[in-house]
Amino acid sequence: MTDIRTASGRYGTALDRLRDRWRVHGLAWRDGADATASAQAPGHSSADRSVTFRQIAGQVLMNSHADDKAAVLDAMGLTLSDLFDNPAGTTYVYRDGRTVFRSYDDRGRKRFSQGGNTKGRDLFRAEHLDDHRTGVPVYIVEGEKDVLALESLGAVAVSPAMGAGKAKLFDWSPLTGHTVVIVADDDEPGRKHALQVYEILEPIATGVAIVQAATGKDAADHVAAGHSLDEFVPVDVGGKAGRRLRVTRGSDVKLQRVRWVMEDWIPAGSLTLLAGREGLGKSTIAAALCAQITRGTLEGELYGTPRNVLYVHSEDSREFTVAPRLKAAGADMDRVLFVDVETAHTDAGTLVLPLDNLALERIIAKEQVAFVVLDAATSSMASELSGRDDRAVRQYLEPLAQLAARQGCVVFGLCHFGKRDGADTGKLILGSIAWSQVARSVLSIAQDSDSGRLVVTNTKANLAPRVRSMEGEVVSTTVATGDGDTEVGVLRWLGETSRDARDLLIGPDEDVEERDEIATVIRSYLIECGGSAPAADVLKVTRSAGLVDNAVKKARKRSGVRTERRGYGKGGAWVWTIDSGIGAIGSHSREIEP
Repeated sequence: MTDIRTASGRYGTALDRLRDRWRVHGLAWRDGADATASAQAPGHSSADRSVTFRQIAGQVLMNSHADDKAAVLDAMGLTLSDLFDNPAGTTYVYRDGRTVFRSYDDRGRKRFSQGGNTKGRDLFRAEHLDDHRTGVPVYIVEGEKDVLALESLGAVAVSPAMGAGKAKLFDWSPLTGHTVVIVADDDEPGRKHALQVYEILEPIATGVAIVQAATGKDAADHVAAGHSLDEFVPVDVGGKAGRRLRVTRGSDVKLQRVRWVMEDWIPAGSLTLLAGREGLGKSTIAAALCAQITRGTLEGELYGTPRNVLYVHSEDSREFTVAPRLKAAGADMDRVLFVDVETAHTDAGTLVLPLDNLALERIIAKEQVAFVVLDAATSSMASELSGRDDRAVRQYLEPLAQLAARQGCVVFGLCHFGKRDGADTGKLILGSIAWSQVARSVLSIAQDSDSGRLVVTNTKANLAPRVRSMEGEVVSTTVATGDGDTEVGVLRWLGETSRDARDLLIGPDEDVEERDEIATVIRSYLIECGGSAPAADVLKVTRSAGLVDNAVKKARKRSGVRTERRGYGKGGAWVWTIDSGIGAIGSHSREIEP
């Protein structure tokens, strides 16, 4: 745990010391709530309360509304060092072992020194991000005192060590998916630092705003002056305004028609998903579309204009499977791009989104990419984001949808259906219902068990004027490689059909299959949690996957999961636990919660 080590002064805390000195001088002092106080400034009337204080961990924040702070302390026989509980200074300890010591010299100048793990990359208070709920702002400030100041208001805040200009030396990845408020110090170095932090976080955070203190130079001054979190002032730093509200009149909106890369199936500048069960040929279909785009033969907006495609893959080998599949489909391989991540440890790392969104967009713009395939869509999703959680899926997909709209390209993600049957393909996609909700179009693939043919239907088609289905089949062809010929599957379209993939996805016993699928979701989550988890947490996960509570509780009874109440009174809670003596699908219940 990160801690702040201080040695108490003669009066206990700095606030005690200040209160005592004010009273010795016969000046008015009023204690407030939450370790705050206001006091009469020297030379002012007894009604004056222009000096304010707030005790935080190890020190006091002081603001003088009318006079210079150092001058006020000097009149009281004190110095800036007396604002620390230990006038010798305060030591801040980082999670990775870095220690930072801050104090004032005899002339009131700040002193700074470091010890411990001085090459550590953790932010101060980074550990507070581990369980911080996304959507609730995280404040980025310039120093440890500012962090503690905002913590005294109930906020979560972090800061890099060593002040302005060193942001690139630290690990910002724990802020992936969070909403971020950067508090810029009101000076030129502070604004440059805020801009540097903005450029690091904008690609990975859900949203970034830049603000300044309503009073004073920094967050600590803002809090010392009695301002709240809501009173920070939005600012424009280096052309980066962060988050602001802008009004657009309907009469100023330029109406546009929907452009189709593939008629009624794939809108231009969109996130589109192709979903189906394992082994039906989703990757083969993606390869066929890529091939047509590189040749300019896909009927739609790109017809007659060969364009580049970017293929991001993880489940198949590039050399043995992906490239041969594209070549077999007839792709212009000069227009097919693959991407790897280079780090200090490897030159073949995998893409992690949204962390690599900015770098990905730069490649798309530079290479004029028209079509990006994510095979599979979950393969590039940051490990800290759960595909079962609605909010996490949106944090992954919404930036991709915005990227596609900005660049006018298509992001084409391949998704897997679960084992259960049903006509609601949004619920069939493994994980949260948000997968289908965020996408502009969802193409679903199913197989006719009699003919073996594939049926592809736009099962989410909000922009399309009609439901469109096509039949196809995967056939084998030979591709020459440097090691000899190899057999590869290619897609052969057979034309439009009146059949709907959803008709083929409805199974004979949907209720039983659904219960078994729910049981798999429950047990998978409990296994991740070590075999046991609060019932409320389990239900949160299943709701995010689009499952109904009653169906989940019924499936629990069949899945070898027992429930029991732990604790008493208001502190008690229901807990679900895998019964080690029961198989994956069984019936056991020690106790039924109300």
